[in-house]
Amino acid sequence: MKIFSTLPLFFTLISTTISAQKLEVKYQEITHIDEEALKVSIQSNSKSKKLPDNFKENMLKNLTDPKDYLLTIYDNQSYYKKEEKISNSQSGGSSFSISFSGVGNGLFKDISENEYLTSVSMFNKEYTIKDQLTDYQWKLSRETKKILGFDVKKATSTTETGNTVTAWYAPSIPVKNGPAMYSGLPGLILEVQTTNSKSKLKENTLIKAVEVKEDPALKPIQKPKEKNVITDKEFKNISEIQFKQFKQMNSEGVDRKD
Repeated sequence: MKIFSTLPLFFTLISTTISAQKLEVKYQEITHIDEEALKVSIQSNSKSKKLPDNFKENMLKNLTDPKDYLLTIYDNQSYYKKEEKISNSQSGGSSFSISFSGVGNGLFKDISENEYLTSVSMFNKEYTIKDQLTDYQWKLSRETKKILGFDVKKATSTTETGNTVTAWYAPSIPVKNGPAMYSGLPGLILEVQTTNSKSKLKENTLIKAVEVKEDPALKPIQKPKEKNVITDKEFKNISEIQFKQFKQMNSEGVDRKD
């Protein structure tokens, strides 16, 4: 097994090339948001309902705390999942974790079939989102730099929602894959930054590889079982309806006695 990371230093001094397509890549995701915009958003959504004193601080922490992910690649298939951390500081109260990557409870991608599957839970019901991979229409650049000792090249894209995406990929790792929903470049994506200037929170998310391992002993990835299969568009429609109903119940006070 070959391991490439920031340490030891001599890895950055050799020419790193991976020919096999059985890889494990660790990424870290960090999101920055406008704190004042978050405060305004919480106030407008809570209306007259009193929230705990530390609600905003806890939400900010969950939004911006670094999140670790593992991408397992076997030929044209991959699985991307969050690596959960156990915190000794967690209390008995409620907690939540939010990511702007949109990978649900794990993301399965099949590059050869140009499709992805991810399982999501919403209001106690399980869904499988099954849809086509996003065509990012990447614009390749001559700009280069190094990540974990790999020579990487820059590519940019603008999504349908107006997000600006900047990706750095390694041509020496010949897989058209990457973290979260990103793919389609002539080399593994080791870093991607997304800026959502149209969002009220003005979030800016960076996903960067912190370790790349080549493992010939990896077994084929099992395709997740499908349950209540819907498309991404259908899921967004359901989410919007459910969220409106939730806000209405909140504003009316579901806990009041008739």
